[in-house]
Amino acid sequence: MSGTFPRRARPVTGPALACLLASATLPSLSGAQTLPEAAQAIQQMIDTGQGPQAVAAARQFLRQVTGQVGFGVTNAQLTVTPAEGFGMFQPRPNNIFALGEPVYAYVEVYGFSMSQLTNGANRLLFDVSFTLESPQGQQMTDSLIPMGEVQLDSFSSPVDGFFHLTYRINGAVGDYVLRTLVVDRATGQRAEFRLPVIFADPVSPENMAEK
Repeated sequence: MSGTFPRRARPVTGPALACLLASATLPSLSGAQTLPEAAQAIQQMIDTGQGPQAVAAARQFLRQVTGQVGFGVTNAQLTVTPAEGFGMFQPRPNNIFALGEPVYAYVEVYGFSMSQLTNGANRLLFDVSFTLESPQGQQMTDSLIPMGEVQLDSFSSPVDGFFHLTYRINGAVGDYVLRTLVVDRATGQRAEFRLPVIFADPVSPENMAEK
C-alpha cells in the first residue's frame, strides 16, 4: 500500500451549510452578565409566564456559552444520502463502501464567528479539507485535500448549524479513518472530526455486516 495513493482522491461537496438554527437577540440578557446571572434571568421569565421570551433568551444564552467554549464540531455521522436539514438524515447502517461509492457525512458546528455585511446580514465562512489516515493514525496523503469553502449569509444570529459533505475517493482499499478539518476563516479557529471507513472490492453480503 503506497502512502501517497489517496492523493488521487477528488472530493466533491454538496450544499455544505444548508440550514442554521437562528436565535433572537433580546435586550433582556446583557452580554455583561455571567452565565449564572443569565440563567437566573431566564428562570425568572419562566416563573412569570414569559415562555416565548425565555426560549429566545435561552438561545442567546447558548450563544454566550459557545462564545466562551469556542469553535467546534459535534454529532459527526455517516449518512445514507445527504442531509435534508438540521438533524434530518438517515444514518448509514455500516461504514463499508464499495470502491468508487460516494461517502456522505453529516456534522454540526457551533461557536463560529459572524462578519456583518453592509446590508446588515451576518456572513459565516468556513474552509473544509480532509485526508485519510490509517487505523494507527498515519496520514496517507502529503497534505490535506481541499474541499472548498462553505458560506452562508443570514439576517439572523445563528446559534449552531450543520454541514452535509460528499467525499469521492479513488485508489484506497481497506480500513481507514476519514479525518476532516473545518476552519472558521474569520478567526482561524480549527475543529476536526474523524469517521472510520472501509473500502472493499467487492462488497459481499457477509462484509456488509456493521463493523
